[in-house]
Amino acid sequence: MRSARLVLLSSVGLVFGCGDDTSTSSLSASGGTTPSTTTPSSSSTDATGSTAAPTRSSGPATEGTGNASATGSTGDPTAATTGTSMTSDGTASTGMVTASTGVSSDGSTSNGGSTGMMTSDGSTSGGGSTTGDGSTSTTMPNMTTMGGSTTMEMPCDNLKVTLKPIVPNVILVLDKSGSMISNTWDHDANPNTPAVTRWFSLWAVVDKITTNFNAKFNFGMNLFPSKSAQANYNATACPVNGNVEVPVSPLNKDAIIAALPAQNNNTIKGGTPASAGVTSALNHIKSLDPTVPRALMLITDGAANCTTGAPVPDLFEKYDQSVHTIVGNAWTNDKIPTYVIGIATANMVSPVVQDGNPDSINPYTKLNELAVSGGKPKNDPNEKFYNANNQIELDAALNAIVIDAQSCVIPLEAEPGFPQFTKVKVNGAYVPKINNCMNENGWKYVDPAPPYNKIELCGTACTQLKMVGAVDVEYYCQPG
Repeated sequence: MRSARLVLLSSVGLVFGCGDDTSTSSLSASGGTTPSTTTPSSSSTDATGSTAAPTRSSGPATEGTGNASATGSTGDPTAATTGTSMTSDGTASTGMVTASTGVSSDGSTSNGGSTGMMTSDGSTSGGGSTTGDGSTSTTMPNMTTMGGSTTMEMPCDNLKVTLKPIVPNVILVLDKSGSMISNTWDHDANPNTPAVTRWFSLWAVVDKITTNFNAKFNFGMNLFPSKSAQANYNATACPVNGNVEVPVSPLNKDAIIAALPAQNNNTIKGGTPASAGVTSALNHIKSLDPTVPRALMLITDGAANCTTGAPVPDLFEKYDQSVHTIVGNAWTNDKIPTYVIGIATANMVSPVVQDGNPDSINPYTKLNELAVSGGKPKNDPNEKFYNANNQIELDAALNAIVIDAQSCVIPLEAEPGFPQFTKVKVNGAYVPKINNCMNENGWKYVDPAPPYNKIELCGTACTQLKMVGAVDVEYYCQPG
């Protein structure tokens, strides 16, 4: 009966990774001066049923702290553990099993092919399986000796996870000026139904959007002017709360609707202090986690006025150009975009008349410019903001914006050990890895260097993600 002795040195490191079942992890033991050779560690059985020791690399080796061998009555099961001695009954303390071989009741031999961690009761985990005829369904790991270090290459498993995009932080900045109730419109494009106020329609659309996308966005809301505004031709028509009406929070639909003036409210008052409304909204959203996508959605039915510090009549009769600077800086400096929606915005120059509206400007042109400054203009050569002439168009515009604002950034639950081999599936189809999200379709790591803890889908892959809501991410040790 033969016995085998496998010496592994005392310094042992186990590197875990994920991949297809042709890829490998390494168990390394340092020490010794064995020359560099590589030999498969397979067991063989002679005609008498006894088992030869696994083949080792030739040459002297410096003995470490652990060695083990085991013999049995029906064969010579040979095992090696790291830093652990095995008793004759086959039990061992925790260690790495490299091979086990025995003889079946009919005299044939079977190579168990066990590869994995041995528990205190002698069983193994992570190893290969044995078929009914005693053959094994997996090959044994290789033993490699390089410059005195012995490395055991282990098969590693692949890992696939289904992940959802990060939930963006978005704040609705809503025009609550007196014109929102003093003007009515044909909300349903049906002249046979009664007209409703613009506020009536805005309330209905905000209710619908926050209901449909309550779980996909952390919504907040701010009003300009605030609910304390008066119908006076002075600064009392222009107040805006320093703190937003409803801070951004998950599942925030009910809080937003509760904070809005009622849908049929006919006492809304005030000017159009868009700059102040946007400023307080930006101050709030800038205080949130910058690694989470952030955005403003500005909805207004008039040209910005109520310039801070301006005297009457300039307070109302001159356009407040500062809103363009504020929105532009948010996009340029902080990458916070502003989507712009206009309600029944006429494409014409306003008259010079003391009516509470800025003189000699084209509000349509101003909103076009504002949308470009905000970094998220509509893909239209002439109309860069979303102009709605009834409630149907207002609903479609806000729906298109929230779809666009959905994130295609996906946080990874664990950083891949081999990031170059990661694969991504959307709706069951693989998408390519790319370098530039501006003009390519596929996916990339958000950060160009470790840690690789987020990926982003781009182009058509991003569009598909928004439709299906999740992706499959596959981790590998080698290309699958």
